[in-house]
Amino acid sequence: FAMILLTVITNTGTSQYPPCYSYNNISDSWRNVGFCHKTVNKSDINLVDGWYRFIGVGGDQVVASCAQANMNGNVTIYNLFTCNSSINYTDYTTCSGGFTVYHLRPTEKTYATRHSHCTNSSCGTLAQCGIVYGSCVCEPGLDMPDNFESSNTYGCSVLNVSDSCQTTECASQFLSQIEILLNNTEGSLPQTIVESYLMSAMKVTTKIVERNSTNNSELISYGNQLLAITEKLLGAVVIPTFTQNNATISLSSMEAEIFTVGSNTTLSKIPPLQTSNSSLNIDLIGISKNNNGSASVVFVNYYNMDSILKPSFFNTTTSSVKTMMSNVVSVTLPKVTNTELNKPINLTFKYTNTFNPEGNFSCVYWNEFEWIENGCKISEKNSSYTICSCVHLSTFALIMQTDPDVAVSEDDFTKLLNTVAVSVGLVFLTLTVVTLAVCQRGPKITNAALLNLCISLFFAHLTFLLTEKFLQNVKEDQVCLVLAGVIHFLFLSAFVWMFIEAVLLYIFVKNLSRISSRQNQVLSWKCMIVIGYVIPLAMVGVTSGLCPDAYNSETCWLDQKYVWIFLGPVACIIGINLLLSCVIFMNLKWALSRLDKTVSQLKHTQTLVFKTMLQFVILGCPWVLGFFVEGSFMIKIVFLFLNSQQGTFIFIVHCVLNQE
Repeated sequence: FAMILLTVITNTGTSQYPPCYSYNNISDSWRNVGFCHKTVNKSDINLVDGWYRFIGVGGDQVVASCAQANMNGNVTIYNLFTCNSSINYTDYTTCSGGFTVYHLRPTEKTYATRHSHCTNSSCGTLAQCGIVYGSCVCEPGLDMPDNFESSNTYGCSVLNVSDSCQTTECASQFLSQIEILLNNTEGSLPQTIVESYLMSAMKVTTKIVERNSTNNSELISYGNQLLAITEKLLGAVVIPTFTQNNATISLSSMEAEIFTVGSNTTLSKIPPLQTSNSSLNIDLIGISKNNNGSASVVFVNYYNMDSILKPSFFNTTTSSVKTMMSNVVSVTLPKVTNTELNKPINLTFKYTNTFNPEGNFSCVYWNEFEWIENGCKISEKNSSYTICSCVHLSTFALIMQTDPDVAVSEDDFTKLLNTVAVSVGLVFLTLTVVTLAVCQRGPKITNAALLNLCISLFFAHLTFLLTEKFLQNVKEDQVCLVLAGVIHFLFLSAFVWMFIEAVLLYIFVKNLSRISSRQNQVLSWKCMIVIGYVIPLAMVGVTSGLCPDAYNSETCWLDQKYVWIFLGPVACIIGINLLLSCVIFMNLKWALSRLDKTVSQLKHTQTLVFKTMLQFVILGCPWVLGFFVEGSFMIKIVFLFLNSQQGTFIFIVHCVLNQE
């Protein structure tokens, strides 16, 4: 650095010179020699000629000499009077109170200051003494904002990204700023600061994903930069230890597990590092033996990286359809000199997309330009997960290849069938509700059960269909969480009404001649209303209260690890309804066998048997197929058709075939 010295003409010694009694205070924080001016726009041209004392976090002494400052990767040229003034003297005097006052004159330059005795408390909030004598700098991981104006703080804070930043170019600039900050930071960073930067990086990444950029070269470049910055940030969390420690970071778009062992650890092996959809087994103890007894591993699970590092970047000789079957994960060894593996690592990937038994699976890693298989192989595979074994560290994923014609046609057909079938079912549910409301028939109890079953099914299917169609337009997380709770409640309510209908049908078949009286003895319609709506509402309320993260703000449904909150009660109701359906059929068969076999009676019997068979669908029994749709296209089609047509079957049985 080029030093430009200032010749200072001084009054030495302690003085009771008149200026010690008559001076003005200056407390600008930006005057400190450590303050990094990103834009030079300061001037003391309006300063009134007179005596001044410097106080506050900026310092108490005028800097006698300055140099160019290389801070945060940018060369700052001080625009200071005390560095290169055309006036070559500054008069000052030291007062009996131990402070110094300066005779300052107007100048187009500025007067810089420093602390005569700097301690971290001298620099104020989130700042500390710097290497330059008397200077103040931000704490590790923090930065001074541009054009910050304050007299009692430097405004040190984490870097923030603008909400308008939605392109790879803007996001890349933000990541570059983080990298510069990290390069000028030694040692570890607080986990809270690292999480703040990761949240900002993932937030802008989500916006890029939502824009559906088709420029693959930009996506690849940004993806590489994001992986590198994430690795550096998480590496800064690692704290050396003599035994062992671990840390967990869980954000909306990523998870990270960090494990560190030291020379005095008692572990013979570390436990598997678990995230929501993947896990890692690594011989960290063996690695530590090659690194003076200590080593650290970072395992990262990205939720939306497959939209940046797309499965189509897996180049093969065939024109297959490539589907990402897992989240993208990264494994790194921060602050480890010898990263050679003694044993292969094992990665367990739970499927994030529909499993196709005909698909060709590949364990791949990212080599900065494409997905490749070198050094990775499948060691175990089933319909739920695949275990990949790799002999090196990198960023990994599981990709499935399928025949393009079959994959596209099946997916399109399934979506079309679901939309058409559910729409038809909604029409017949509407007709049934209108018919039951207008044509009051039979007992009030039966009407109430059927009517509320139809209402619950109608709103459940309608809400689910609209959410599925317009999910990409739901931008607010809170709206998505509310929709998830509403859908959960509506389907639970529908299943409770299916159970009530099954009980009423059982009573009807068992007591053909006394259905009205026996129903009233068992349950009133008011009690059924309470059971049909209050119980499901209570279950949703308990779920929200005890498990606030149960609902996924990205899918507008229950998170994968909480899905049994819904499937548990549903499975119980389906099981009971299946049992009741069998009992109903046997009782009906026994009752009909006692009737006369006249022609008219036979026709009535056939109609009754047909209606009973349709009741099997109305009571939700085909929903049991949902537990077996994985891997079977035909079962999926049957499942979608039967359960979307509950309204149609209700209309046929209780309206078309109803003699009343």
